[in-house]
Amino acid sequence: MRAFTALRKKVEKFFVPLIMLLFSSALFLLMYSGIKPAILDIQLYQVAETTIRANATVEDTAQTEANQKVAEDNVAPVYSFNSETQKVQLSKVQILFVTIEEVQKEANKIYSEKVESSQPAIPENTNEGSESLATPTTVEPLTEEEKYGLFQNKAKSLEQETQEFISELPQWAITALLEAPAGTLTTLNEALTTIISEKMAQSIRLEELKEAIEDAQDSIQYVELENTYQRVANLILEHAIIENNIFNEQATEQARQEALRNVQPVMILQGQVIVQEGHVVDSTDMHQLELLGMLDDEPSYHMIYSLIILLIAQLVGVYLISKIESLTSQEFSKILVLYSLIVIVSVAIMKGLQLLQLAGIDNIAFLYPAALASMLANAFLTPKFGYLLNTFLPAFSIFIYTGYRGTTNALVIVVIYALSGLFGALMRQRKEQKIPGKLLWLMIVGNGIVMLSMIFYLNQPILTFQTLSMVTYSVFSGVLAYALATILIPYIDVYYADNAVLTLTELSNPNQPLLKLLLTKSPGTYHHSLMVANLSSNAVSAIGGDSLFARVACYYHDVGKLTHPLFFVENLPSGMDNPHNLLSPYESKEIIFGHVSEGVRMLKEAKLPQSIIDVCAQHHGTTLMKYFYAQAKKENSEAKESDFRYPGPKPQTKEAAVINIADSAEAACRSMSKPTKQSIEEFVHELIVSRIKDGQFDECDITMKELRIVEAALVDNLVGTFHSRIEYPKTEPTK
Repeated sequence: MRAFTALRKKVEKFFVPLIMLLFSSALFLLMYSGIKPAILDIQLYQVAETTIRANATVEDTAQTEANQKVAEDNVAPVYSFNSETQKVQLSKVQILFVTIEEVQKEANKIYSEKVESSQPAIPENTNEGSESLATPTTVEPLTEEEKYGLFQNKAKSLEQETQEFISELPQWAITALLEAPAGTLTTLNEALTTIISEKMAQSIRLEELKEAIEDAQDSIQYVELENTYQRVANLILEHAIIENNIFNEQATEQARQEALRNVQPVMILQGQVIVQEGHVVDSTDMHQLELLGMLDDEPSYHMIYSLIILLIAQLVGVYLISKIESLTSQEFSKILVLYSLIVIVSVAIMKGLQLLQLAGIDNIAFLYPAALASMLANAFLTPKFGYLLNTFLPAFSIFIYTGYRGTTNALVIVVIYALSGLFGALMRQRKEQKIPGKLLWLMIVGNGIVMLSMIFYLNQPILTFQTLSMVTYSVFSGVLAYALATILIPYIDVYYADNAVLTLTELSNPNQPLLKLLLTKSPGTYHHSLMVANLSSNAVSAIGGDSLFARVACYYHDVGKLTHPLFFVENLPSGMDNPHNLLSPYESKEIIFGHVSEGVRMLKEAKLPQSIIDVCAQHHGTTLMKYFYAQAKKENSEAKESDFRYPGPKPQTKEAAVINIADSAEAACRSMSKPTKQSIEEFVHELIVSRIKDGQFDECDITMKELRIVEAALVDNLVGTFHSRIEYPKTEPTK
């Protein structure tokens, strides 16, 4: 601790920036090997010497577009089947035949009328049965052209679609139908209706139309018709059978757009294996490496920038917490150094585990004792620094285990480290106390459960060697953290604090030079120190203070009496006159005051911890030396009270305040002729009240409630030590 203080004093205001710079530099160097930029030396169709993973997440747009093209080409055209087409086409054929029949009837009617009109009139006086004197006129039936003309007139009154259908039939076909016998028309009509109905009930696409027409024409061949009517039937079928399953351009385009939307972008994910060690590098590999920029002549520095930003963020967090906590410059310096050491050692452990993993020990990263840093922070740092530390250490693991970069394993490591560190931070323990065993079980069970959760997340089978090793390492990381914390806390305490347990234990040894000297030259003071130590230790423990420190500080609080041991009543041999009777009050008070200043000097020369030196200086505070002040008043009424007050300072800690009370209480009770419980209670109470009124506890954080607890503890111990013993009656010896 003294070396640390000396170094801090040498560099003064540059100490904190220097530590921050060294701290960040050390972390950067530890993690640099995993993120240093490099140019790949790789050739097409050569065997890869190492496994290459993607250094970023990018989209392979060329492959995405190729996949979209394939998806678009695989979209089948969308057709819409129109069942009404059958009815429409049958209707056209039926209207055709109805129109033919009507024209035939009309032609016959016209012919009959012509015949009637062409017959000569018969005279009235002509006898029945006599031969007609008139000669009959020959009437010709309507010609084909006339009938076709009648048909054309009839067709003009039909619907437009039917007209278009009929117009596609040549004149000879219409003429043949107009000249056909009624039976032939009936047969032809029925056959065409049946064939068209069957064919048009089926799906007919444009590319299938020719085949459908040919099939229909083949079918009409089985109907007994003359060749002319066969030809007419074929013509009608050719125009009556049309496509009824029509290509839907809009629906097809919608299907294509949907297919394009369903094509996922082809992503190259960070951490994805691009080239496997020992495999031949193909054109696809080279294309992906080129997209990632890993074939560029200029190396990428993004990972370095990322780490630098993270390190700066950590320093900013440390600085802001120091302001929130209102730490003094000295307190912040101590915390910063220890924080830096904890983080550097933790990252170094990660680095060691990463090297073991590279050597072939799988999953060894989970052995990292993540809770150790949190437990050390609990013991020596403020909670906010502990939370900050447990935030950045899992983040630093990303830069250590770079082989997992961008993979789910990297996420699992971060989660395990963060939650395991949280388990270590859940329980606060004092550095001088043993770490509770339930914290060990919390870390064992907690780590095991978290790892089991991550195994399910990774979708790994449970009963495999890899899974069991992950759980085992995770559980043992908790055990390792507990064991290391138990071992390290006492030794770190020696560096971190003057009142370290190991230091105090060593100083409590009676073989310490000052204690041996005190025992031989001032046995009364030595005994008094032991008594005050017992009183103070019990009282400090009752209010939750550092009882071990209070005990050891009491051992040394009066070592200054070694300079004039006989001027202190506890060291006077029986029957010897008090040497103060030969001195003036001013001379006596200087000797009494001297035991404080001399004690501080002797403790500094012996290089004892500053905290013990402080107790020596504060154990009388600025109290008034009442006896010699009263003597001086008798001799000189103008004697100043301030001349007879200890130089102080007043007690600065709870422990110093308790020792202040216990020291006076023990000396006073020892000087009582017949101490009783009541007299001890009254004295201790009045002593504490007088010290409060005198403002002796104004500079420490002891509360009134704690003072009442201290009072009760001191009374109990003093009564147990100085109680009046029962005087047993003497018995006469038996004769």
